[in-house]
Amino acid sequence: MMKAATSAPGKVILFGEHFVVYDRPAIVSAIHLRARIEAWIHDQPGVWIGSRRLVNHPASRAIEYVFEKAGFTSGVTLKISSSIPSSVGLGSSASIAVASAGTASLITLGRIDEELVKLAAGEGEKIIHFNPSGIDTSTALYGGGGLYTRSRGFTPIEIPLKKILIIDTGKTRKTGEMVKRVKEFMEKNKERFDKILKREEELIEEALDAFRSLDLERLGRLMLENQSLLREVGVSSLEIEEAVKIALDAGAYGAKLTGAGGGGCVICLADEDRIEGISKIISNRFKVYLTELSADGLREEKI
Repeated sequence: MMKAATSAPGKVILFGEHFVVYDRPAIVSAIHLRARIEAWIHDQPGVWIGSRRLVNHPASRAIEYVFEKAGFTSGVTLKISSSIPSSVGLGSSASIAVASAGTASLITLGRIDEELVKLAAGEGEKIIHFNPSGIDTSTALYGGGGLYTRSRGFTPIEIPLKKILIIDTGKTRKTGEMVKRVKEFMEKNKERFDKILKREEELIEEALDAFRSLDLERLGRLMLENQSLLREVGVSSLEIEEAVKIALDAGAYGAKLTGAGGGGCVICLADEDRIEGISKIISNRFKVYLTELSADGLREEKI
């Protein structure tokens, strides 16, 4: 193909971030915010945006990986557009890497090779996160809702919850620094950390049960407990705690950080008929996104 376009969704981790690094499960959902990549054959090797060659970037590395495997020697020009805010825990770089690999797969193979895209996007994510767990790229690729563990990968699950409120604290952070902070806590508090991991596994099972019955009050309580565990291992922040408090005061059932923490975003759970009113209250202090869950994964787009 001479040209191709794909898009991939962002994500929210509903339960289990950070502990997934230690091969514990996390519940994740794709959201309707998406990254779109358009690509055209370029007469020079490499990945280009206008007259600038793109290097050391999730998009370029993912595309180069596909080209290497396919034996493709030409280059591509890209147009990148995204509604996913970056560096706030919503999987922006993974979405870009997955969509970029998707366009490269279409150009070289004439189809989307999911396994190739997964491997290529993982290479792209290493530019940002060094040793990514794979949860972001898996969600961007497959979409929907899923239960993710590092050793077993992505298992699709149904998440009957339709919408969730995302609160952007406005504070950016680096995922690697937060992962390091949790590791340091673990090394200094091994016995307590083992208990936290055990409780997190139990909490995930309880959350899956609450999702099946769509028991929002119970889900809210579990979110708050998950937030308490994340606070204990050192990845909350003043901004996150303020956002959680405002959400609860406005009538939410529960709220917690999503992603790496240290800033970034908070998710907020509420009745669907009240969520817009709660959103307006929170928007007096923070930027908010009312997002749909279980969005489509990687898909080909018209160009």
